[in-house]
Amino acid sequence: MITRDLEFEINRDEVLRQIDCYEDSDLYEEIIEEYEEILDEIKSLCEPVFLMEYGKIGPELASDELLEGTPVLMVLYSIGEKVSEYSTEAFRRGDYLKGMLSDAMADSALFSLEKSFTPYLKEACAAHHMGIRRRLEAPQDVSMTAQKIVFEKTRAKELCGMGLSTGYMLDPLKSNAVLYVLTKDREVFMHQHNCRNCDRYDCKMRNIPDVPVKVVKGSQIGTIMVKERQSILDALMERDASFTAVCGGKGKCGKCKIRVLDGYLPVTSFDEACFTESEQKEGMRLACKAFPAEPLQIELCFKSESDFMVVSDYEESSEGRTSAIEREDDLGIAIDIGTTTIAVQLLSLKTGEKILTHTTINHQRNMGADVISRIKASTEGKKEELRASVRRDLSEGVRHVVQEAGILPEKVKKIAIAGNTTMVHLLMGYNCKSLGVYPFTPVNIALIEDTYEKIIGDDFLSAEVRIMPGISTFVGGDIVAGLYACDIDRKEACSLLIDLGTNGEIALGNCRKIMATSTAAGPAFEGGNITWGVGSIEGAIAGVTIENGAAVVRTIGDKKPTGICGTGVVESVAELIKAELVDETGCLDDDYFDDGYPLAVMEDGTKIVLTQQDIREIQLAKAAVRAGVETLFLRYGISKEEVDHVYLAGGFGFKLDCQKAIEIGMIPEEFSGKIEAIGNSSLGGAVKCLLQEDGWERASAIGSRSEEINLSADKDFNQFYMDYMFFERG
Repeated sequence: MITRDLEFEINRDEVLRQIDCYEDSDLYEEIIEEYEEILDEIKSLCEPVFLMEYGKIGPELASDELLEGTPVLMVLYSIGEKVSEYSTEAFRRGDYLKGMLSDAMADSALFSLEKSFTPYLKEACAAHHMGIRRRLEAPQDVSMTAQKIVFEKTRAKELCGMGLSTGYMLDPLKSNAVLYVLTKDREVFMHQHNCRNCDRYDCKMRNIPDVPVKVVKGSQIGTIMVKERQSILDALMERDASFTAVCGGKGKCGKCKIRVLDGYLPVTSFDEACFTESEQKEGMRLACKAFPAEPLQIELCFKSESDFMVVSDYEESSEGRTSAIEREDDLGIAIDIGTTTIAVQLLSLKTGEKILTHTTINHQRNMGADVISRIKASTEGKKEELRASVRRDLSEGVRHVVQEAGILPEKVKKIAIAGNTTMVHLLMGYNCKSLGVYPFTPVNIALIEDTYEKIIGDDFLSAEVRIMPGISTFVGGDIVAGLYACDIDRKEACSLLIDLGTNGEIALGNCRKIMATSTAAGPAFEGGNITWGVGSIEGAIAGVTIENGAAVVRTIGDKKPTGICGTGVVESVAELIKAELVDETGCLDDDYFDDGYPLAVMEDGTKIVLTQQDIREIQLAKAAVRAGVETLFLRYGISKEEVDHVYLAGGFGFKLDCQKAIEIGMIPEEFSGKIEAIGNSSLGGAVKCLLQEDGWERASAIGSRSEEINLSADKDFNQFYMDYMFFERG
């Protein structure tokens, strides 16, 4: 089709922006006067024309991204040559202001034609039962050959006397040729001018519309909008999606898997490392490294963690015990902010009995599984995002327990929060930069006291809030809470507290002396960096035995297997060692070295396997924990036999088969018979602080008098670490 019946407009602000003229410019008044003087004349010189032809991509433009035969609308539009002649003559006479103004006004008129011819695009799409998924212009999106093809297919020379240079430049100059790539999805209409692939970042006309991405998850379909230089992972995170992205978007863990169902996403080096060639051809990509330039439809292939099984019990006798709420009872709330999970517990301040508990994953996990990842994310511009995330989790948890219990908010008088130093810094909005660089100095590890509104950012409660003091950057208030919960500060005999999570904290001591340390175990105990690793969700393989040469697994909730969590990895390795399929160096038997040892089969027939790399991950983690224990005993000056109690804290420790941990050398054999799994000791310590009159005084004393052992430059730790890389009891 061809039409000359197009309206256009010249936008003054747009014109002034193009020539860098603003209200505070010296020549602003003079330029405005000149603009008004020539406006009508420039309008009279514009002769708009629009040509359009339906076609398909031929071999000259075909590529992996733009397949031959792809349907397109070919469009050429112009405002004629008279306006260009006007500006050229102005420059020739030396009237540079008029020349610049008229040229910018011509550009504004040309760009405005898009609004006028959009109805014609919609009519053409409707006629072909299609939508527009991308707009392509030369030279930023396609080669200049595209202009030659559009020029010829629309018969621009025959119909309106236009010309084309040997370099495929259009004549008149104020003309444009566009390819609109069509899609079967009629709801998509991405026809706007898009500068996404243009490297002229200083262009005053730069326009980058958000890209719509349809997301399929089971029977659910939704749409997210992806901004310029934003990954699909980040766009999903803005929608508060619960999923595993334990490396924080670095492309290393391979958990954020998606499949492209419609559209194009280039294969990155990270995709090549994670997927086979066959999987890449099937559209498998990593969401954290996917930056769409056009509308897509994708399927989420990673595991949801919305049903994460969070341990909230902190002593066996508390399990299942609830209390009727007495009308006159004042209530308190204890909170544990873990790196992976959060627990919120409502209790009676009079009787000490728990009333209701709410647990959830810590949604900061989407920005990294460990504290190092989150410190990095915070210092790279996501501080407020991280703070808002944990505040939202806490606010929702508090509202849940109060509303479910059917109590008035004013009945809650006190709140106690325990968490590691990084979690507290993120909650308080502190600068985390000093946490991640030597000498790892925290902003504040003292007892924090303030109102609920100031700390949580919510006026739902008027209760006072206290946050547990810490010991150091890497031994925080959660460990102080654990030491207090176990009364280690009041016992004559030495006790050991081991909290195994995404970071391994260890404390040894008695009423006279306490030493503590932190060892970088990595995320393997939480299923991170494990090929089929998942958190503690239903269906996660948590227990393994090998019988008659085959694995027999136990899953959380006795559901169909969906992956393997940290305890499952430990038990798998212990069983493989026992079956002599893994040697003391950690090398998997030749029969399974390449493809991994099969543990279970998913409902769709996919095998869940434990790979050689998985064994290395747990080997590194267990060596770090064991070396930390050995170094702590060496520095404290006692033997392991002298320890009276070993308290194993945290969700991982609560479910761990301690005997199998001893068999792989993670826990010393001398501790056999002394180990007690105490669950969430951080929450338990927060509860005790609410109930005991001297609670906060004792907690502060523990924090101030505990000595930290820094393992980062400790020669003995490094030697222990090498020694305990081997899978040996002892």
